[in-house]
Amino acid sequence: MNSKKWSALALICLLLTVVLAACSGGNAGKSGTASGSPSPGASTGSTAKPGEKVTLTFWKAPHFANEKDVWATIIQKFEAANPNIHVEFLETPWDSWDQKYTAAFAGGSPPDVSYMPEYFVKFAKSGQLADLASYFTSAEQAKYSKSVIDYMRINGKIYTMPFVAASSIILYNKDLFKEANVQPPQTWQEMIDVSQKLTKDGRYAIGGISEQNVIAWMGQAGAYLYADQNKDITKLGFNTPEGQKGLQYLTDLVVKYKVAPKPTVFPNDDQLGQAFYKDNKIAMIMAQAGFISTVRTNAPNFPLGAFLNPAGPATDPAKQREAYGGLGMLAIAEKSKHKDEAWKFISFVTSKENAKLYLEKANFLSPLPEANDSMYVGDEVMDVVKKSIQTLQLYPPNDRFSKAFDIVRNMRDAALLEAKSPAQALKDAVNEYAN
Repeated sequence: MNSKKWSALALICLLLTVVLAACSGGNAGKSGTASGSPSPGASTGSTAKPGEKVTLTFWKAPHFANEKDVWATIIQKFEAANPNIHVEFLETPWDSWDQKYTAAFAGGSPPDVSYMPEYFVKFAKSGQLADLASYFTSAEQAKYSKSVIDYMRINGKIYTMPFVAASSIILYNKDLFKEANVQPPQTWQEMIDVSQKLTKDGRYAIGGISEQNVIAWMGQAGAYLYADQNKDITKLGFNTPEGQKGLQYLTDLVVKYKVAPKPTVFPNDDQLGQAFYKDNKIAMIMAQAGFISTVRTNAPNFPLGAFLNPAGPATDPAKQREAYGGLGMLAIAEKSKHKDEAWKFISFVTSKENAKLYLEKANFLSPLPEANDSMYVGDEVMDVVKKSIQTLQLYPPNDRFSKAFDIVRNMRDAALLEAKSPAQALKDAVNEYAN
């Protein structure tokens, strides 16, 4: 795998609603019509002449291996239903995502449709995304949780369409657990005990201490990413005893107990993933749910299991198993000459009937409750993902989110590589964000 002020209770209600609530009626069209046309009276958003074939560009960074093949199938189905619209798909890498999209929008040549994570805020605030008011009507918005809509609302307007709900869990190798005669740990202490039994012969027990999981595990200790319990996005909020406890715990897994690799051992996601599902060099991995698809695609016979984050020491029970996650959205560029056609494509992709074409391959859930009803039936791994949604932490989207991520990543490296103590790394990270 994303601006309102959140309370813990409201967040849990939101995400329970995302997974469990059921709304009546279909979602085809997204605008009250089966064709996905603008609502009556809306101004046209296309320069195409009647009957003229148009080409849309669609950019998205991948969440799993061979994702472009899935999009080829979806686009083929869309084009069959809309013969006057051709969609060109471009897979963009995550490691240069911000630079590529910023340059494209600033240079006046953005994609017609783009997948947007939390970083959508800066494009919306700069007027580079189309206001979807004439397409995404109040009636259609009502099919989603109010908190989902509030999450996407910038200065009173909505510039994106909700598409995916992502969460983080822990995946594990069932065979290695059986060999070590251990069960999935349920607490932080159990994680240490189990990890020590799994670590042997050059194999690590646990991998995947990404910046997202650093945030989540500090949360399990009771810390918050932003100040004032995530209400003040101008300051980072984890330079606290709780934040230090979370970062110290992760550092101990690497430095003290040596059950987790340093960031330099498997320096990229591909190497880390293959160490888990191909080489048996890692028994457990902290992962976003989308990684499930990568495992199943590349190693279909892998003995994959999943469990929720072990409970941390936070005094708030709602935070003890905190999972990192977010919403993924689809947006239309303000400079697009084919907004009507772009909306048809977005409507098609996010509809109840078609959303599962992508979501089930990516192992995501939909923010549209009714779209989840028929997905992942009998899938024990995805059942864990559904449960993780109940403790998912969404952060207020803002135009400094990428900076916060970079700072947390550098803080993690400093602590896990022993360049700084966890306490000093936390202090320096908070100060860097404030400057």
